[in-house]
Amino acid sequence: MKFPVLTLAVAVSLAASVTGCDRVVPVPPDASASTNQPVPDQTHVCEVHQWQQDATSAECKTDQKVVFLPLSFGNEQLPILFAAVNCDLRYSVALTTGSVTCIYAGPLAPTAKADASPSKSQPTHAASVRSPS
Repeated sequence: MKFPVLTLAVAVSLAASVTGCDRVVPVPPDASASTNQPVPDQTHVCEVHQWQQDATSAECKTDQKVVFLPLSFGNEQLPILFAAVNCDLRYSVALTTGSVTCIYAGPLAPTAKADASPSKSQPTHAASVRSPS
């Protein structure tokens, strides 16, 4: 054999790469029950034509499969906006330049409105004033 060291190195690396492939990781019988996560409804499809969240919440139920099919085509940002506002991003999102299919995340939680009045920053150091001499 011309290259015994090379042959031995290849054999060792192959054996090392295969080790652990037969290890089985046990999965709980009902994975969704152990994490208390609802199981998405894959049997019913809710179809909407507007990307806004209020339009989707009026038509669809939380954890239901939803498809966004806009009435007009051409604005490639609408599917992205729809996915950002409506999709549960823990699951896969099927996205094309004109439509989206995903699992509906449900209505957005209300957020506290920030004070609308602009805050006036107060200087931390007094400005130096020169008196005329």
